[in-house]
Amino acid sequence: MHQGWREYRWAVGLLGLLLMSCASLPPAPLAPSLFPALGSLAPADRAQVVQSRTTGVQTLTATLAVSYIVGKQRGTFDMVVNYAAPGVLRFTAFKDTLLSAQTLFDLLLTGETYHMYTHDDAGEQTHQGPVQQFAQAYPTFRTFFLLGEAFFLPGFDAQGQLPQFNAAGTRLTTRLRSGASARWFAKAKTLEITQACFLWQAKAGAVPLVLRYQDYRQAGNYYIPHRVTVLDRRLGFTAQSVVKDVEINVPLAPEAFDVTP
Repeated sequence: MHQGWREYRWAVGLLGLLLMSCASLPPAPLAPSLFPALGSLAPADRAQVVQSRTTGVQTLTATLAVSYIVGKQRGTFDMVVNYAAPGVLRFTAFKDTLLSAQTLFDLLLTGETYHMYTHDDAGEQTHQGPVQQFAQAYPTFRTFFLLGEAFFLPGFDAQGQLPQFNAAGTRLTTRLRSGASARWFAKAKTLEITQACFLWQAKAGAVPLVLRYQDYRQAGNYYIPHRVTVLDRRLGFTAQSVVKDVEINVPLAPEAFDVTP
């Protein structure tokens, strides 16, 4: 009885520390906002505004330039992202060489299944399995599965529910498709989301992640962040992606979600 109570208090204390560490991160530098000023709105109306910025996206295709640090390693690569609602995602990373582009990894998430292709010093490898096992099988790639649509749709809720706002109207909460809980930090006047903290419960303990959003630009009726930084401090992983081009709600290539042989 006493041991179980101590373990419960320890778990609650750990969760509190993780959330505090996320909230204590320095805010992203302020920049002129592309978003219109909203004036005084009730919490329900603010929730409707945020939800409208993430719904209606049926397809997305983007090309990114990515730089990363994992421990003492660092590098760069380009990435193509293809998305089809609800929840079909493909991340293909490649490196240009003198003669051609070499694929570094190709991750396809289709509902309940993942398909993973990697090409490194160990050669070419292909694996597939249930998506819920992906984060354990590929910890260095887990952010792609855990965050999903959150990379390009700040404020996203996988169930289509309205976000829950705090009293000040600047922090809101949703849940992602992976089951990770999300806390989004927004500017009061425009509801421009500048940062998000995520918490995913793994068997080994809670996994905290952070996304920072900058340089929003309009793509059709949507505001897409063109500079996104992701932090996974448990892995010592930091990556920054810069959008080269993006298209929303256009037909994707027929082979966009073909399984890699």
